[in-house]
Amino acid sequence: MLNRVTSLLIGKDISRDAQVVAGAQIDTITKSTGLANGEIVVLDKDKKVLAAGATIADSDTIFIIQSTADTFDYTNKAGTAVTGNRKIKMSGPIVGAKVKNYVGEVYSAKSEMTATIDFTGLTPAVGTEYIIRIVYNDINEHPGQFTQTYRYISTTATLSTWLTALVAKINAHSGRRVTATEASNTDLILTAREIPECCSTITDIDKFSMVNFTAYANYISVATATLGQWITIPSTSTTVTYVALNHGSGNWEQIRDLEKDVIGYRGISNLTHFPVFTPTQDVVIDATYNMIVIEHENPYVSPDNQYVKDAPQTTTLAFVVPSSGTQQVSVLAQLNPWLASCPKAFANVTL
Repeated sequence: MLNRVTSLLIGKDISRDAQVVAGAQIDTITKSTGLANGEIVVLDKDKKVLAAGATIADSDTIFIIQSTADTFDYTNKAGTAVTGNRKIKMSGPIVGAKVKNYVGEVYSAKSEMTATIDFTGLTPAVGTEYIIRIVYNDINEHPGQFTQTYRYISTTATLSTWLTALVAKINAHSGRRVTATEASNTDLILTAREIPECCSTITDIDKFSMVNFTAYANYISVATATLGQWITIPSTSTTVTYVALNHGSGNWEQIRDLEKDVIGYRGISNLTHFPVFTPTQDVVIDATYNMIVIEHENPYVSPDNQYVKDAPQTTTLAFVVPSSGTQQVSVLAQLNPWLASCPKAFANVTL
């Protein structure tokens, strides 16, 4: 039984190599003098470079390849040494009649969650203990159970001075998951911080995630001080406004995680015994990417009863943006006409 197989091909900011011309054989262009590192090319059913503008009538099946930085040498049957061939990654066969979807995803930046607490109308009481409590909802194991609490005993009745001291109190915590800022002498703005365990290196163990929280403003009144009872600052004095987090699309952390997910399809199935030996990943830290996603099915003969079944597959292409090269344009010049000629007549992708 075949499960859904995902291919990910990551291009670099380059232009199409002059030797990559329509009809060129893959055996020729895989030499180091042909394909460049990080070059993505669409091939026809005979593994020749697909001509820009070619349709399903020219080739009912295509393959998409990505060259890598790794090279190898070998000696052919005639005894001739062939050096500098680039190793390539290749998608599964994309059969025109079996393509289900074809979409483009333009890069959009991620944005962290913010909470703005407006204290307009509050007159701080000298000697009163004020409390900002932040409840985090992004801890999957115990959502809402992890909190960070900041206490400040007011030494002033001036709101702007009080707010400055509260901001300093929060930002003095080295383990905080938010950053506090002050605005208009009345607003406390809490902005989520990037999670270093999943946003630092290519080899981060944790998958990309973002901080999600709820903020509360409280105080301890003189009447309940001996009990330590918290009282919510009245809504007439405070309002809390949230701007939700946005994961964006095409951020390097997302491409890194997708690249890790497809390693198993390259034969690397043991990711638990350390040290884990995996191929060098092609994603680049802090790079941003446009994506093209092709969902298709691959027909195969089932071994249980000898009739043809379809295995779902996804082929994803990632292109660095902004780009000074023409690679993305060159690939779309191959893909758009061919996919437009498929039975489902897909609309052109514009990135």
